[in-house]
Amino acid sequence: MARRIPGISLSTLLVSGYLSLGLYVFLRGWPIIPPYPVLRVAYLALALVSVFGYPAARRWQERRPSVAADWAVLFSSLWIPSVLYLFLGVSLWDLLRLLPAFARWEESLLPRGAWALVLVGLVCLVLLKGIANARRLEIRRLDLLCESPPAPFPGPPRITIAVASDLHIAGPLWAGTLARVSRAIRATEPDLVLLPGDLVDAPAEALERMGVGALFRALRAPLGVFACLGNHEYYCGADGAAAFLEKNGISVLRDRCVEVGGFLRIAGREDRVKAVLGDGRPRLPLRRILEKSDPRLPLLLLDHRPSALGEAIDCGASLLVCGHTHEGQFWPINHIVSRLFPLAYGYERRGKTHIVVTRGAGTWGPPVRVGHCSEIVRITLRFPSGEAEG
Repeated sequence: MARRIPGISLSTLLVSGYLSLGLYVFLRGWPIIPPYPVLRVAYLALALVSVFGYPAARRWQERRPSVAADWAVLFSSLWIPSVLYLFLGVSLWDLLRLLPAFARWEESLLPRGAWALVLVGLVCLVLLKGIANARRLEIRRLDLLCESPPAPFPGPPRITIAVASDLHIAGPLWAGTLARVSRAIRATEPDLVLLPGDLVDAPAEALERMGVGALFRALRAPLGVFACLGNHEYYCGADGAAAFLEKNGISVLRDRCVEVGGFLRIAGREDRVKAVLGDGRPRLPLRRILEKSDPRLPLLLLDHRPSALGEAIDCGASLLVCGHTHEGQFWPINHIVSRLFPLAYGYERRGKTHIVVTRGAGTWGPPVRVGHCSEIVRITLRFPSGEAEG
């Protein structure tokens, strides 16, 4: 299970941390501003817009979707990684100033506020590199062996699976991301596409007006395209999001298991936020979801968060695919995220279960990744009956 801090929600921690970092950066910048009323008022206004601009722009985007609202969301979202790296830079500088020799060097050689300008320039370079990382889609390849099909196995000796999560499509400007992902998935020539949640980040009616449905319909594979819901689908309306995806050719599995091709079971789980933002009931236990399916067929499982690994292993899943973590999205957040989940990113085999957690093909909030790129996972899943042929 994911590690939790009793009595404190993760959302509360994130918001509190975000506001605290912004306050610290603002207070450290205040002494640098020349004591002219116009400049100080402008600095205060900039601080307020920076901190509260993103939630205000998201509200605008949800209520009145438009390209202008999308641009407002994109630009205001850049403050989220900016405040992190400004805080780290200011904190490092303050620690260095505790050294007497460094403090004397700063006073004698650097003009007033020069260090702050240098820091802002460095943060801008980090953001530019982060934007380039987010736009770059890596294809991570895995070759896995499924150990428990029936004998004789009625399916092919191997199948190719494309896995992409966390697209967070929120407006027309995100269409480029979806188009790139769609092209990259088609280039892997998959037999099956699995999308483990957080695909959309806007209400269904807004998505309809944006016209992004055609890009989802371009995701095709011989065995089908299957998805589960993530927490962000619940934020913007889970039923509407599921209906929108189904309408555009994606089979959404909500605590449901289906048989595919006569040789596979594919199950998708509801996100655990269903109990809070959905109908108030917890998601079904995995054994309940599987009770009417053929236990002899290999099971591929989609679960947005990589927190219920033990349940998947106990139920004999051959493959579990997850997303949600973004691998932190910004260094050094990845080190924090790695402490919150039993597997925050990558591949592990536990018993007969192959577990794949992808960092995602898109980004939440700012279109920025620091320390890594976006990714799609291409899995070749082999079955023992085909080993002699391969």
